[in-house]
Amino acid sequence: MNKNGGFTLFEVIVAVAILSISLVMVMQLFSAGLRSARSSCDYTRAVVHAKDKMAELADTPEVGSGDFEDGFKWETDVQDYKQNEDASIDLKKLVVKVYWPDVMKMQKSYELVSLKMIQGDEGR
Repeated sequence: MNKNGGFTLFEVIVAVAILSISLVMVMQLFSAGLRSARSSCDYTRAVVHAKDKMAELADTPEVGSGDFEDGFKWETDVQDYKQNEDASIDLKKLVVKVYWPDVMKMQKSYELVSLKMIQGDEGR
């Protein structure tokens, strides 16, 4: 038996196959990580947009919709929530919805809900 200390063709093929399978798995993990980071960034932007729009809605409660400059869309809604027996205090339910398309072109949304107390004839 003559041993030259080299690898056989079979050993090289097995090593290349294991290396290629490992590389494909690492690339898939990297891709999933990038998708997850993008999704997280989109949700963070949606929360910031919703908070900004809620602050505007608290000052002037009115129904509306529109677009942000970065592709996000918003809708606001104002509903009667509860009225006090003496009618001097009125609660309004403020709803802000933010929509955006994700990487897979599916519609994602975030909704922020708050209550606002209106005294007297302020909200009528």
